[in-house]
Amino acid sequence: MKSHLLILAAASAALASGADARPRTATKYRPFYIFGGYSDKQIEPGVWKVSGRSNGIAEIGFGRNMAAYRAAEILSAQGFTYVQVLDQKGHIQSVGLDRNSLRPAGENLTMIVRGANSPGTPADCRAKKPEACGSYPIAEAMARLRPTLHIGE
Repeated sequence: MKSHLLILAAASAALASGADARPRTATKYRPFYIFGGYSDKQIEPGVWKVSGRSNGIAEIGFGRNMAAYRAAEILSAQGFTYVQVLDQKGHIQSVGLDRNSLRPAGENLTMIVRGANSPGTPADCRAKKPEACGSYPIAEAMARLRPTLHIGE
């Protein structure tokens, strides 16, 4: 089963709730490896493709949070204060015998991002649905997402 993910909604929810992932998740915040992780690549000057993937042991949202945090890390290092999301695609894979017993098997989110120094929706949104584009503040996102990813523990 696939469900589309929107990082802007996820980032808003994470910023509002500060919910934690499971403390002993097999997926770690690190470059991609067998249990998941993040990957990033500059695809044109100033524009990055960033992905986060988690496995079924991780809390729902862990893969999204990795992608959002990694994008913030990259763009913060370049002196920006906002992440502009130009496009995003993702899914949650679930397993189960029937609709009532579905369990996440993993999630993946890939975002196309660039840095900005003010909030707002990018004028050159590349997504099929305009609501997939927007921006979020780097410092606030990193502060809220860092504990959910158990960075430094």
